Amino acid sequence: MKVEFENGVSTYSGKYKEVVYQSWLSNQLCLVRKYAYPTLGEVHQNMSEISQNLNSIYLAANPLYLADFKTYAAKNARENVPRVKQLLHPMPTSKSLFIRCMWEWHLSDPGHIDLKTVTIADIITLDSTLRRVVGCVEAGYLKKVSGYNALNNNIQV
Repeated sequence: MKVEFENGVSTYSGKYKEVVYQSWLSNQLCLVRKYAYPTLGEVHQNMSEISQNLNSIYLAANPLYLADFKTYAAKNARENVPRVKQLLHPMPTSKSLFIRCMWEWHLSDPGHIDLKTVTIADIITLDSTLRRVVGCVEAGYLKKVSGYNALNNNIQV
């Protein structure tokens, strides 16, 4: 349904109570619909379990390892920024880079690596490239930055 606002407001985008507003055509048109909560399924449950497990691994990792990821994230934000202005976006944080590396590792061998149950001990036992940030860069999970060779703290103390 098309919406008309008063008091000089042309469009609105977002949710208000039980109504969702959407702006279209460079804020020239505003449409509204009733909010409907999505039906949660098995995919949502799997993603929730994976997210909780990856978060627990990140929080249990060696603080020096996490500091290496933070250092990498800061260097990545300076050195790997897109040159085209239209492609600029917020650069990923250290935690999102860690999660990306975990997913890349899973995709390299999906038969043996289950992100719902993997632990830090599994990462060490399987001799994963995720043990160090430098291993993630050399495996191609992360882009190269200057001085990445110094980011060699182990995930486990």
